[in-house]
Amino acid sequence: MDISAGAEKLSDFFSMEGPQYYYVDKTGLIKDMISAGFLDAFPMLILRPRRFGKTLALSMLKTFFDINEADKAWIFSNLAISQDTELCERHQNKYPVISISFKDIEGSSYDQLLYKMNLKLKREAQKHKAAIISEMAFDGKPRDILYDEADRDKLLRIIAEKGTEMDLMGFFEILTRMLYGYYRVKPLVMIDEYDAPLNNAFGHEYLSKAESLIRGMFSAGFKTNEYLGGVVITGILQIAKSDILSGLNNLMVDSVISGSDYADDFGFTQEEVDEMLSYYSIEDKRGIIKDWYDGYRIRGVYVYNPFSVAQAVRSFSKLGDEAVCENYWLDTGGTGLLAQMLDSAKNDSVLKNLFDQLLDGGSIETGYATSVVYSDIMESRETIIGTLLLSGYLTMDDRRRLRIPNHEVMAGFASLCKSYNREADRRMLPELVRAYAEGKPEEAKDILDEYFEETLRARDLNSSENNYHYFICGAVAALRNRLGDWRFESNEQKTLGFADLVFKNRKSGKAIIIEEKAIKRSHPGKGESEKDWRDRQIAKARDMAFMQVHETEYDDIGGYDVSVYVNVYYKHKAWVFKE
Repeated sequence: MDISAGAEKLSDFFSMEGPQYYYVDKTGLIKDMISAGFLDAFPMLILRPRRFGKTLALSMLKTFFDINEADKAWIFSNLAISQDTELCERHQNKYPVISISFKDIEGSSYDQLLYKMNLKLKREAQKHKAAIISEMAFDGKPRDILYDEADRDKLLRIIAEKGTEMDLMGFFEILTRMLYGYYRVKPLVMIDEYDAPLNNAFGHEYLSKAESLIRGMFSAGFKTNEYLGGVVITGILQIAKSDILSGLNNLMVDSVISGSDYADDFGFTQEEVDEMLSYYSIEDKRGIIKDWYDGYRIRGVYVYNPFSVAQAVRSFSKLGDEAVCENYWLDTGGTGLLAQMLDSAKNDSVLKNLFDQLLDGGSIETGYATSVVYSDIMESRETIIGTLLLSGYLTMDDRRRLRIPNHEVMAGFASLCKSYNREADRRMLPELVRAYAEGKPEEAKDILDEYFEETLRARDLNSSENNYHYFICGAVAALRNRLGDWRFESNEQKTLGFADLVFKNRKSGKAIIIEEKAIKRSHPGKGESEKDWRDRQIAKARDMAFMQVHETEYDDIGGYDVSVYVNVYYKHKAWVFKE
């Protein structure tokens, strides 16, 4: 971790050499992957939320395994993997490596996607040009495996940025064969952010073409390829129903949901964070950093969001007590997906209730999808929850219940909910005031019921009268400029008390007094249905409210034609009465 530059610049493992860097040793991943069969042609798909160290991990693996990076071997000399001398002697810098990131392979059209894919493959092919054009092997002897000129020409077209769709699909199959013929060692393939082009394509309506391209590349390159060594692919989501990964025989999937041979290889453990805070002499910040960025549970191991911890440590080490924890992870572009998921709650009362429970700091027990079907991503409740879990917005606790992992993500949820709720405010509140002004209590009730139902629990709603009151007041206060000539007062002081809600219109000379009562949840008496009990309690609260208005002279507003209403609340529903 480069405290001076910020963790966002760290994607190249070798670039971190130097005293200005603090590195959390994750070289144990190398041994973990070898033990899991990485070098024995068992392809691996590692899924983690964004900025959880996937790119840096692949860069570390490439630096360790790549036969062309032997001059960098010394960087591992003081790291944990160096203690396993036998493993290092057998595997360090012994393999040709194809390493490509699919990040930024995007575009508004499929042609743009093809062009950017060509550029990525070109850069990798150029690194292996000797293996592509040479008729001799790495050691100067004739190749054991020959290749035809047609295959060579496909790679050369890619290098010339003229690769066809079929050239791109054959890239991994041809290059792995050529590398094996050149080095006489089965090459390793590392692909970072494989799902990035698909996520972009989904937003631009050429998803099926993008899926077909990547499926073709993986199938040709990785299915029954006798010249292929290990394959490791990273991403955030496992894409279902597209057969993109079907070409990887015996695929091993490791995610926050399943697998987890690498539970502590991504993210920072408590011990690693404690050592970091001690190094920078900011141990007193342990509690606040834990509250904000800890809480991700992966198969019994709790880890911190590494990106946010790095940013927080950077801030505290530079600014001391003037620094504060911030929403680093979500502020780097991670709110778009969450906003879409929250918006999906509009038409799904069950999903909204689940979000309400999460926003209350609780945990939920519900079904979730372990892989994503793009066509269902905004429609299926299980897909929405699974996507949030895989993407890091939710985590699984010790009881396998889902919750928001920490304060950082909770703050992001709450902020987005407020934005979402403002839309409901703009749409409903002017209509609510109009309903009262026109003497339509049933219409006011319908608006309030829809408002309470649609609004996410960024504002607390329970059986307390004050909570309903503050709920409405906060929304009205934010939209004063949309109330026209009406002016609003909360708890307006009168001679004998305070009127709950008051609207005045000097231009029309009308005023609206709204007295509020809430019924606390209880149980009906013996032999009485809940409906009968509820109706009786509502009537009792209504009569008491009207009596209170008159006895305390809340409705004595000189110069105005006053209309008096009573709102009675029960179980997030409203009953509106006009005198």
